[in-house]
Amino acid sequence: MENNIPQGWVECSLGEILIAKKGKKPTTTIDEPKPGYVPYILIDEMEGKPIRFYTNDPKVSVIDENEVLLVWDGSIGKCGSGLNGAIGSTLVGLKAQDKIPTKFLEYTIRQQNTFIKETSTGSGLQHINKDFFDICKIKLPPLAEQKRILDKLNAIFEKLETSKNRLEKIPKILKRFRQSVLASAVNGKLTADWRNMNKVIESSIDFINRIKTVETETEILACEVSNTWISVRIGEVFEIVRGSSPRPKKDERYFAKSKTVYHWIMLSDFTDNTKNDVLYTTNEFLTQEGVRFSRYVNQQDVLIGVSGVYGVGRTCLLDIEGYIYDGIMAIKSVSEISFRKFIHYFLLLQRMKFMEVATGTSWPNINTKILKEYVFPVPPLAEQNEIVKRVEQLFTFADKIEARYTKAKALLDKLPQSILSKAFHGELVPQEPSDEPASILLARIRAKKAIKIRVSGKRRKY
Repeated sequence: MENNIPQGWVECSLGEILIAKKGKKPTTTIDEPKPGYVPYILIDEMEGKPIRFYTNDPKVSVIDENEVLLVWDGSIGKCGSGLNGAIGSTLVGLKAQDKIPTKFLEYTIRQQNTFIKETSTGSGLQHINKDFFDICKIKLPPLAEQKRILDKLNAIFEKLETSKNRLEKIPKILKRFRQSVLASAVNGKLTADWRNMNKVIESSIDFINRIKTVETETEILACEVSNTWISVRIGEVFEIVRGSSPRPKKDERYFAKSKTVYHWIMLSDFTDNTKNDVLYTTNEFLTQEGVRFSRYVNQQDVLIGVSGVYGVGRTCLLDIEGYIYDGIMAIKSVSEISFRKFIHYFLLLQRMKFMEVATGTSWPNINTKILKEYVFPVPPLAEQNEIVKRVEQLFTFADKIEARYTKAKALLDKLPQSILSKAFHGELVPQEPSDEPASILLARIRAKKAIKIRVSGKRRKY
């Protein structure tokens, strides 16, 4: 290699090897195909979604499957090929010149993705630099080598896509696994062997009577798990409170000045600030004045979301004390940590059922009565401890697999650019001395463009 350019290659601007045409929004569109109309292509259609509109506007640029589509505004740098139709204003159609394969041009642009973003303009909505085709310099291989590179890339990316599809199944498998573990935990199957081998010291009813926080008569309901388990209504055992309404005053600046932290717990905190469904901090805080209007919760309480499509049925445990807003209820003072976790496991499984019993359509809501009447199974304390231990062991196993998945996905996501970099540095396939040099190919393209300019009388860069 001389000057880092492989044998037979030539350096040029990207614009020299293509003709570009900018898209435009048509004056009219229709929803159904009709003779004389072509599909109207936007980013969604480019990414594989069904065609939604059709147009016959003659002022809108039309591309075919031999042209590359490039997103010029917004999600800049995305590109694809193989489509036919009129293109929207956020897209540009690119036609490779002098038998350069369409897919090779697409890979060339994909390899420039970082450069596209680094040279983009616009503070909010990103735009590809208007001079991109001039300032983007590429190393152009001979035409014969382009085809060898293309064959190699197609084969590699096909394997990568297969690996990606297999890898993408793992999160769903892990989700089903965790759900299965939780279901087995609360229906008694997870510890069926343990019950056969261990004698229960404290019965479930004795346990419930010992930890009850409300003065009600406990009705023992039928429980199909075993003769050592019972079923009760949540409200017969624990106090249930709903968060404050109206919302109290809150001030993040107060937290910075105060030595006392007053956490203001919102539903968004359930996912933003949780690890393994335990809440460690909040996004907002209360003033002392705000505390006076709020419901207090601590590490012995189990929280459950009771309003909104996003919130109904979401649940978490606490590593902090704080105050809850009115879209959250707390099951108060669950003193035994194993029982607290068991209730949490049970509630995690009930989310869809909570949605079914919620009132309201656009904004579902669970009232206190629904939660109080909810029936849940209660194992003996010793078995609760065993259930929690086994669930945590299985979840730890799942977490390790998930961590390996995350690492593998990160590596797989980086591979395409790494492979493209090797391809366009001449390291993917060998150079052949018998190939027609790319300099001759480039000279041909330049000559043809010069002829078009003379014939049309118009100077068009690309």
